[in-house]
Order: sequence, then structure tokens, then C-alpha cells
Amino acid sequence: MNQRTIAFVGISGVGKSTLLRSAAKMIAFQHLTAGSLICRARESVHVRDLLRLQNLDENQRLLVAGFQMAKASTSQLVVMDGHVIVDGADGLQAISSNVFAALGAHAIVHLEAEPVRILTNREGEKSRDRPRLTLSQLADHQSRSLDAASTIALSLSIPFKLLTYEQIDEFCSFATSL
Repeated sequence: MNQRTIAFVGISGVGKSTLLRSAAKMIAFQHLTAGSLICRARESVHVRDLLRLQNLDENQRLLVAGFQMAKASTSQLVVMDGHVIVDGADGLQAISSNVFAALGAHAIVHLEAEPVRILTNREGEKSRDRPRLTLSQLADHQSRSLDAASTIALSLSIPFKLLTYEQIDEFCSFATSL
């Protein structure tokens, strides 16, 4: 079996998990979330939104460890839902391309949405405790995330795809073409 891993990235609230839930009705893949993988590797239950305030390097080491523990050898396609930038205690911090290399990413998909939609998503999800950002800040974070994602894909010589939240069919086509 030729297992493929897609790093599915975008800023918090853009709709990554929502798109992937819809895509799962169309194609088979294992969906793993970065926050859950970090918590699994820590062997503890942490509040997902507080992980961003912890040591970035340690969290990324735990992400890779958690990914190795969680990915199913029987899955032909694994989609890791996460970030390329983190709004942490020290401001926006980029995730190293080495992390995506260690995950064995075969492609990076970056999800985008209009900042007003992201803000609405973030405010509407009462179970999350995300930083309150302005539309301008969300636009800046999204732009920086896009730059980081495309740079990582280029540095790893892997395919890069930019999608919007309604492009479920395009995601499925891209994922199955790898």
C-alpha cells in the first residue's frame, strides 16, 4: 500500500474540520487533528486552545510523536488538520518545514475564507477559546499562513493547493490524485 499524507492547513476558524467532515462522505481518509495529536502524545487532556501558549518546539515534537502513534497503517490517505503558523504567547510563530517533513507530508492544502466568515465561525463556536481578532488581523494571519504554507511546500518539493471552504469536490479530486 502506498500511504499518502496531506497537511490540511489554515488559520483557526477557517473551516478545516467542517470541510473535511463533508469530504469524508465522498472519499475515504483518516482525519487527524494537530491539537488532538499533541494531547495524545502528552498523555493528558489539555484545553486545545491553550496549546498555542505552550512551547512551540515542544508542541511540534509532540505533534510528530502523536502522529506516528495515531496514523493507521491501513489508511491509504491520512489528512492532518493543523496550522503552519501559531498565534502563541510570543505572537505569530511559523512552524518549521522540518515538522512537515517528519510527518511525511506528500502535499499541503491551504484553506482560505473571507475574514468576515472566519470571524463569524470563531464567534459562533462557543466551545472554543480563541483570541479575539479584528478583521484586519484575521486577514493578516491568513496571508501569513498562506505564505508559510506555500514556502513549506516549495522547500519540500511537494504539491501545494489553495482552496476555499466550498471547494469540497476540488479537495477530493486533489486528494485522490496524489
